[in-house]
Amino acid sequence: MAIKTTCVNFCDFVIELKFKSNVKYLRLKIDNNAKITCSLPYKTTVKRAMGFLNENKQWLIDTHKKVVLKKNKDDEFYYLGKLYKIKIDENLKEILFKDSEIFTKDKKMLEHFKREKFKEISYFFIDKFMPFINRKINHVSIKNMNTRWGSCNHKKGYINLNLKLIHKKIELVEYVILHELTHLIYPNHKIEFYKFIENIMPDFRQREKSLKNI
Repeated sequence: MAIKTTCVNFCDFVIELKFKSNVKYLRLKIDNNAKITCSLPYKTTVKRAMGFLNENKQWLIDTHKKVVLKKNKDDEFYYLGKLYKIKIDENLKEILFKDSEIFTKDKKMLEHFKREKFKEISYFFIDKFMPFINRKINHVSIKNMNTRWGSCNHKKGYINLNLKLIHKKIELVEYVILHELTHLIYPNHKIEFYKFIENIMPDFRQREKSLKNI
């Protein structure tokens, strides 16, 4: 397969042109690191390549912006309400925090840290509130959920908690756990349910309002 490459500047982007003998059509690609590549048939001229880029100018600008925004978001991590910049160090054996940065070997290590830390926090608050609840818990499940922060099956004694709470402030995590535990006593959101929570956590309304969309 014959191949040749060159780079061109277009709309403040540096774009790699790849001329390949096995390519029949002109194609644009923006990878997860926002690198732009244009694959072209081997005999395509640079002039035609620039024309192709111009034809797809708006798509290029819009898509590149989306990729950059996603990349920046993926490089950030909210931990208990504080924003940290993720730094990768392949030599690390455990998560390290320094100022507003969090150092990890890879994303897998970070995911493991999130789950284990949230489990630790959850059981701390469960133990804290159990003297008030006085009901048996048979199972606590921690998982990613898209529509709710938690749920409770009062008949089975099951508590489900959203792992995404690890990104929220600690007092909000505390509220959600008390909320779900209270369902073991009061399955529905009746006045008795909220009075019970208020007796333990007088500011629960403010905490509830602070829990924005998942």
